[in-house]
This record gives sequence, structure tokens and C-alpha cells, in this order.
Amino acid sequence: MKKRGRTLNKMYRLPDGSGCALVSFPLPKSHWLYKNGTNESPMPFRMGTSDRRRKAWTKKIYEAGKFAIRAATQNGKDMEFDPDALLQNFVVGLLGYHTPDGRRHYP
Repeated sequence: MKKRGRTLNKMYRLPDGSGCALVSFPLPKSHWLYKNGTNESPMPFRMGTSDRRRKAWTKKIYEAGKFAIRAATQNGKDMEFDPDALLQNFVVGLLGYHTPDGRRHYP
């Protein structure tokens, strides 16, 4: 079912009698993803190939990026993912969770 650009994908009945729904919302046209620009990298950690740290950093950044994509796509099950969720997960993959020590804590 579609209404105003939203798509109701699935509805579920939960064991307690309540329900929930999976709904897709399109990104607004003003979203950063659609912004025109030169697409130049900001390079906040710039290091050339002559920097001996580059190989180690590359490996760590790849791992953080793979974590971000897995987290944003439910391990590849949902390829219509939220680009903002991808970036949030990339930050977690690089820097750790949003906790005082960066580790995941459960109550």
C-alpha cells in the first residue's frame, strides 16, 4: 500500500495482541545525499602513500565501513537502507559506541 510516498511493506501481529508495521519513507529532496557539489573528500586524516601508518589505517577503516554497511542493511537483508544510519554506524565502527568508554553496555 502506498500513500504520500510511503510504502507499507509488512504488518505484524505480536504475541501480546498488539501490532507493528514496517514502513518505507523516501528521503526528502532536501536530504544531504542529493546535494550538488564537487564531491571532494574532506580528508580529515589525510596521509599519503609515503606515510607508514596508511596501510594499518586503511585496514581499520575498511573494517569500520563493513560494520556500518552490515548494521545499516541488517547483514545484507535490506538493501534499501538509510544513508544516515550508515554514517551513524560508520562513526561507531571507527570510534566505538556512544558510551563513556566506547564499549557497548547492557543494562
